[in-house]
Amino acid sequence: MRSGARQAVGAALALAVVGSAAACSGGCSGPSCGRPTTATTTTTTTPTTRATPSGPVPLTGGPVLAVKIDNTTSARPRIGLDLADVVYVEPVEGGLTRLLAVFSRHQPREVGPVRSGRESDVTILANWGKVAFAFSGSSTYTAKVLARGAQVNLSNDQSGRGYRRDHSRPAPYNLIGDPKALLSRAGGSVRPGDIGFRYGPPTAGGAPATSVEARWPASTVALRWNAKRAQYLVVTDGRPDVSPAGTQYGASTVVVQYVASKDSANRDVNGRPTPVEQLVGSGKATVLRGGRVWQATWSRPGATSPTTFTAGGKVVTFAPQGPVWVLLVPTGRVATVR
Repeated sequence: MRSGARQAVGAALALAVVGSAAACSGGCSGPSCGRPTTATTTTTTTPTTRATPSGPVPLTGGPVLAVKIDNTTSARPRIGLDLADVVYVEPVEGGLTRLLAVFSRHQPREVGPVRSGRESDVTILANWGKVAFAFSGSSTYTAKVLARGAQVNLSNDQSGRGYRRDHSRPAPYNLIGDPKALLSRAGGSVRPGDIGFRYGPPTAGGAPATSVEARWPASTVALRWNAKRAQYLVVTDGRPDVSPAGTQYGASTVVVQYVASKDSANRDVNGRPTPVEQLVGSGKATVLRGGRVWQATWSRPGATSPTTFTAGGKVVTFAPQGPVWVLLVPTGRVATVR
């Protein structure tokens, strides 16, 4: 491709991405706006992905805030997930899952309910950089692991600054975070490092796919394609996952990342071990976007290295407008794609 043509393609992609972000910050709805806003959230426009003549681009944005969020029925409705750049669904003890939501391009007004950290959070966040991480305490064993991570820990147990209790919700599912106050408490945060995700036009190939469902022993997360929203809408434990305003959460890209899992030396109050996901190495992955699916491979040579996704020797690209939901599924379990 000639230089002028490459520059034109790059400029077009940049305008498309910036246009999507601008539309969302204006509170639009429909296919052109991948992020429905709610009465409980507000967007802060920050630098977003920039196209270059070389092709797909990494995520760029403002200061990063990662927040650990409960994913059980008692925590409904969850707050702020529509503005996340990435939502990781992470196995925890008892066969349950929790969410690790990462915000950079936009920050919600509030987020939660905030719950305790886990060992796997250190590795998940390692390639994001020295980011602010909000959570509500941890076991003594896990606290030592978290202290060795690169992230800036903002535990509610250390200080209540940046948190409030919503007394209309049952404890302990009522701790709500204030991203602005949390970032201030952290002294700011870095912009995202190269986590390996690449955004741009869809990778060639793929097959039609309108839904994916992942099951853990005591948790189920399904995402179902909605062409009008141009998102896979989230269903948790058989129920639509909605914001406080009643808007169903969605993902513009879904990644099923198959990972080995081992038991931690940590035990919960019932004596159950905490699973630790092996996020360094390589394995199989399934990527869904735009009503299509790609069978892929993921690779991450080291904790601070990008996690790359390829299919047929080509990088698998993600939808620029986000959010991306990453379902961490232990090897041996298979997510159902239809």
